[in-house]
Amino acid sequence: MWIQVALPLLGFLVLSLFLNLNGTISVDDVIGNIGLSPFLFILFILGIATTVLTGVLAASYSSRKRWVRIAALVVEGFMILDGGYGFVSGASLGSLLNLVLAGVVVFQLSRPVAVAWFDR
Repeated sequence: MWIQVALPLLGFLVLSLFLNLNGTISVDDVIGNIGLSPFLFILFILGIATTVLTGVLAASYSSRKRWVRIAALVVEGFMILDGGYGFVSGASLGSLLNLVLAGVVVFQLSRPVAVAWFDR
């Protein structure tokens, strides 16, 4: 899950550096400069929220609480849906990577060893 946190953060950093080359920039400037519709901007914010949630869950693994595993499975399920939709609608390396990483995490969290480890 840490890889799933690091890659979007790197993407957000590159995007913000690209958009902020000339100094301070506002949300209106971002929407206007790259032709981003308000709906896509909301999806962008949801991507940031998902990244933060994934980071919180990854940081909570050491607590070994059952809710962490269940929440991680739910978030990863949504990531599989997102990656699958992205791959079907326009296959790209990013959507394939998202799909594969989420699948690996779901597989690992579904193993009996993981269930026993989180069920303390």
